[in-house]
Amino acid sequence: MKKIIYSLFAFALLASSCEDMEFIEPDPQDRITIEIALSDLNGVNAVLNSAYNRLINQNYYGQEMMITPDVLADNLVVGVNTGRYIGEQVNQVRSHISIWDDPANPAGAAYSVRSTYNAYRTINDCNIILATLPDVASEDEARAADIEGQARFIRALSYHDLLRVYSYEPGQEVGGWNSGVVIRTEAVLGASGADIRTRSTNVEGYDLVKADLTAAIALLPNAADVTQAPNRVSKEAAQALLARVYLYEGSYALAATQAQAALATTTATLVDGTVDTDGNGTDDYYDSWEEVVHPESIFELAISLVDWNSVDGVNASLCSITNTDAGYAGAIGAVRASAEFLAAFETGDIRSNLWVETAADFTECRKWRGELGDYRENIPLIRYSEVLLILAEAKARTGDEPGALTDLNRLRTNRGLAASTASGAALIDAVLAERRLELVTEGHRFFDMKRLGMDIAKPASNGGGTFQYDDFRVIAPLNPDYLSINDLVGDNPNY
Repeated sequence: MKKIIYSLFAFALLASSCEDMEFIEPDPQDRITIEIALSDLNGVNAVLNSAYNRLINQNYYGQEMMITPDVLADNLVVGVNTGRYIGEQVNQVRSHISIWDDPANPAGAAYSVRSTYNAYRTINDCNIILATLPDVASEDEARAADIEGQARFIRALSYHDLLRVYSYEPGQEVGGWNSGVVIRTEAVLGASGADIRTRSTNVEGYDLVKADLTAAIALLPNAADVTQAPNRVSKEAAQALLARVYLYEGSYALAATQAQAALATTTATLVDGTVDTDGNGTDDYYDSWEEVVHPESIFELAISLVDWNSVDGVNASLCSITNTDAGYAGAIGAVRASAEFLAAFETGDIRSNLWVETAADFTECRKWRGELGDYRENIPLIRYSEVLLILAEAKARTGDEPGALTDLNRLRTNRGLAASTASGAALIDAVLAERRLELVTEGHRFFDMKRLGMDIAKPASNGGGTFQYDDFRVIAPLNPDYLSINDLVGDNPNY
């Protein structure tokens, strides 16, 4: 233990001489000290809190990973021109998601690859936890197992996000390009540990993610036994994320198994949008988006007052980005619905109530309402609806059409729609159509089309046309500054 502490202390002293590798090194935490972080389970849990906290930054799930996938595809277009998403809406070269480095600092003379909130920082927090736990687990074996399970879940989530952004899914490679991302499972505990290394293959990356989630499932308690669920990871959250990963990988039978397991014991519920339980004139689905904890959340990020302030909120929160000042004074409304997205709603779909036309050809989202104040709200990352649609798609792709229709229609009837009778390819299309409408502004549309090798018909307001799957811009570029200091890693094709 002392050796680790001394290594970390040495790292703090030497960090200034190793800035070019800081994108994968732990930065000083204002909430913890090195000694506390390594001395007992409370300290290790503080590092876990840091990992959770990194996920909520606007450069990660606080905004970018939720909104950009809809702009890169066909759901959202630029609303008020604030300079945001201008390039992403037309898939401009290098206008993509940036979670390997810090998107707040675009490449240029003043750019530094140091980032507090990139995915590798989150991963390193988890690696520190996993390296430290064996020394302190005897203090409380059950608690240590729970912490390990949470760390493995967060590491898996972060690596899967990196793989989604920077690589092709296994079996969907273009031109044989199978590079994944740099894999690091050891904690960076000193300057000597900040070595450079090559990228893994995408399959190796997926294998790590699946192994972490499988281990997490065995370690984590059920949601009913997690006091802070869904804001803390439960067994059902790990099962649901593993179902998502299997869906991306094309392992549909396994996806169905994990989705079924998650739904069987989760404390989350499917909201019935056909009723107005409290009699306030709006349906329960509409109302669910102003509850502090969404009733469908299997895993949800909590954002506290100490995490954000009013400046963060008005400049970058989901509430401000998706709304104008109609009821949200000062909100910037950087994105709005595309006409093509709005046309996808069937008559009677209660989800259309979440989209309000505030000006001619300007329809904005009411999912994100800042109900906690200062544009702040919790962020559901895995909802019951998503897992139900994973189950429906997996069943449809493995020949269980009756089961797929049962799951699909359970959602449709709860959204005010008639039951579907589709079969074959039309049934799969129907599931994907529900995913588009149900999960908009939750970070799925572009990745759904990418995982299936689909071309994207771009909105007419952006010039129309089709963004081909084999276009090199489907996967994001690595930052040039990072490439300049790691000659073992090459950029993605044609950048």
